[in-house]
Amino acid sequence: MNIRVLEGNEIDSVVPILLLAEPSEFALRWSLQNMADTVYGMEMDGQWVGAATLCWNSDPAEILEFGIVEDHQKQGLGRQFLEWLKAEALRRGKTKLYVGTGNTSFGNFVFYQKCGFRMDHVRPDYLFYYRKPRYEEGIRVRDLLVFSYDLTQAEDAGKKKG
Repeated sequence: MNIRVLEGNEIDSVVPILLLAEPSEFALRWSLQNMADTVYGMEMDGQWVGAATLCWNSDPAEILEFGIVEDHQKQGLGRQFLEWLKAEALRRGKTKLYVGTGNTSFGNFVFYQKCGFRMDHVRPDYLFYYRKPRYEEGIRVRDLLVFSYDLTQAEDAGKKKG
């Protein structure tokens, strides 16, 4: 498995993975041009199995889109990818990392908490840009629930173990 920054000409190859996180291609492409400053790919056996976009220029840094291809989910790859991104955040001198998910993405709530993220805040009506209202589990997708990971605690925990 290899995780690395993607060059501009490689980004289109991971768009299908990023669409798992942001199903509006228009919104995804807007985010790639206006919000994300780095795109990462996770490669296994010559295939892209994961992708993430990040905004390192914000404080806290934020994972904007994060996806693992469906036939590779529930195998620990998402957790490995997030651990790698946390380590990258520490290398970049960040103290906190955000990740958000739609108010109806119950599986994501559990996943991010299992990876050490804590509920932080809600961005009401953040997902207003869906032209046609989207529903999951019979609930309208509209708010972004933001989870945070305190990298200073992770650093302190590593010092205690060492």
